[in-house]
Amino acid sequence: MWYHGSRKKLSVLKRQQAHAVAESLKNEKLNMIYCTPDYGFALAMAARPDGVTEINTTGRTVYFENPENFDPDREVYVYLVDSSKIPDVKVVWIDEMQVAVDLDEVTPSSVERHKAGEISQFYRIA
Repeated sequence: MWYHGSRKKLSVLKRQQAHAVAESLKNEKLNMIYCTPDYGFALAMAARPDGVTEINTTGRTVYFENPENFDPDREVYVYLVDSSKIPDVKVVWIDEMQVAVDLDEVTPSSVERHKAGEISQFYRIA
């Protein structure tokens, strides 16, 4: 199972250009559907305010460029994606926490609604 975090309620996940910082690796700027095998990471991506977000998965900390814009009560979504339904030739592993899917759209198996503040169950906001 893979997960996709979003601030938006969607019926399907559609490819889009990743929002990466200028010094990111080329494969972190693909126009694909990004997922992760880590539920907490997906929730962190959904909960983040606008601006750069840095996630330290080893230390389980997250840094927001604009922490004053973080709204712990904002409704966010984590989409569950059945990875067994994605053909291997359509998968690009970015790193151990990110996978890009080279399809125009993916229908999630289900969606879970959360409050952004629930990120504290998985990460400490630095």
